Amino acid sequence: IKLDGTNYLVWSSACKFAIGSRGYKGFLTGDTTKPNETGPSQEKWETTNYLLMSYLTSSMDPGISRGYMLLDTSAVIWKTAETTYSHVGSKAQRYEIRKKIRETTQKELSVSQYYSTLKTLWHELDFYGKYIA
Repeated sequence: IKLDGTNYLVWSSACKFAIGSRGYKGFLTGDTTKPNETGPSQEKWETTNYLLMSYLTSSMDPGISRGYMLLDTSAVIWKTAETTYSHVGSKAQRYEIRKKIRETTQKELSVSQYYSTLKTLWHELDFYGKYIA
């Protein structure tokens, strides 16, 4: 999944799963900070940070990733993407999601597939609702 400017919710979830499953969530939140002392622990931190920076920027469309290449840490990239894209067009996105919910019908879907589709849309609606004052 590549961040294209309209799919922050899905992109951020995929990144959290991939990065968190490897035990690196603290790098995104900023809780895992660079050690002050020079040595193996600082080198390990830098290596991991570069890996995560590469992962994050590689999972963005090229036009978006260019703006993130000069940032210092994976935490800064993560926070900047959140600030930039988490609430972009929230009202419009909520409108579109509500429209999709109204237009969703079971048709040939099983009950569980139909419910899963609606549940996903409800979660997206809740997410974007956090950003509307």
